[in-house]
Amino acid sequence: MAKIPQRPELNALFEMPPQDAIDYLQAKGFKIGWDWHETLNEAHSRAFTVAKVARIDLLQDIHKSLVDAMQQGQSLEQWKASITPTLQQKGWWGKKTVINPAGMEQTVQLGSPRRLKTIFDTNMHKSLAAGRYKAMMATVETRPIWVWVHISISNPRKTHLARNGEARRYDDPFWLYAYPPTEWGCKCKVIAKRESDVADQSLTMLETQPEDIEHQQVIIGKSSFTGQDVVSTQTRIRIKQKDGTESFFSPAPGFNSHPASSYLLDVELTKRAVDLVGVDKGTKQIEQMLLSRPRLKAHEAFVKNSFSDTPTQNKTSTIGVMHLTDIQFMALKKQGIENPIIIMNDQLLLEKRQVLADGEWMDLPGLLAQSWRVLWDQENNRLLYWLPTLESYSADQVVQVAVQSKNGVMQIVDITVVERSIAVEYLNSNDYLAVR
Repeated sequence: MAKIPQRPELNALFEMPPQDAIDYLQAKGFKIGWDWHETLNEAHSRAFTVAKVARIDLLQDIHKSLVDAMQQGQSLEQWKASITPTLQQKGWWGKKTVINPAGMEQTVQLGSPRRLKTIFDTNMHKSLAAGRYKAMMATVETRPIWVWVHISISNPRKTHLARNGEARRYDDPFWLYAYPPTEWGCKCKVIAKRESDVADQSLTMLETQPEDIEHQQVIIGKSSFTGQDVVSTQTRIRIKQKDGTESFFSPAPGFNSHPASSYLLDVELTKRAVDLVGVDKGTKQIEQMLLSRPRLKAHEAFVKNSFSDTPTQNKTSTIGVMHLTDIQFMALKKQGIENPIIIMNDQLLLEKRQVLADGEWMDLPGLLAQSWRVLWDQENNRLLYWLPTLESYSADQVVQVAVQSKNGVMQIVDITVVERSIAVEYLNSNDYLAVR
């Protein structure tokens, strides 16, 4: 059993033992990256990464030490004292001339007290924010108003200070793109309030419309070994005040992610959505969230990471959510499911890589949402989703995604291509039943 952290500032930030934060950090996979910009999105969603750590064992050492630090409530200084000897022993310390991924010699800064502080602060605050997000989602029935709170520091960022006290509903699109931390070193947080607090505390309520959110490509620097410009997507959100004035807020490149990017949080979000508005509307809300830009970027990062040289880690990406009809059918078949979300692990992705083009793997959440037929495979006890016609295949072929309950978790267990004539025979066979 994990020890309850006794570090005061962490408890004050989270206001409860941060087990959800520990789970979030612990569940991350690993991503090898050289320059910081190579890991912009996955660094803040599914994968744990440290720039210029080129060995998976070293990355695992750092990750484990951070999980231990959170479990034990260690301070930054205590953590540095515990991890520094390991980094020095394995040669990841100080300035060194090394061979970079392009095969060229390059002098780089490896471990240092300053770098360790950045690693510690970023991972702690992002994990705490994710844990806090889950905790607040569990109380949206009574506390549906979320308020941005700026944590006072010396030389505060003016754009962050301007957000202080702004209140929005928990399901406002703003939070999909700008849930703090939204920049390196950001210590802002979100607190939940009752609807009655809006009037009682004179809260400034704002609302974000879809047209208030835009995405632009920006140059964020240069590759340290090719010299080429590095381009990233940055989100810009229009903030419309009650007096009619407008301003814009942009999370830093690399923070275009969202706390709801792990299976743990997806389960909680789906449960809350279903409890609040019913299965049909709840699953539609979750599908909309999964198709939002930050979630699609998180899935894209998962695919890229799986196709890299990083060893298979048995990590997952949430691909979709079952429709009400699918859920009811599974209940009739006495097939137990923990949650209607559908996941895919990286091992299957690698095994079936040749079935889809890389871009189609990245588009899989959208393609699954457009499935035009769902069957029940009686022999194998699994659902078969037929994707829309893909560029990789002719109209005479059907891409079929098999989804099965594994210990209550709905997982994609196979992706294959069948001739349309055979697919039609399925419908006329007693071995397959039409679900929708």
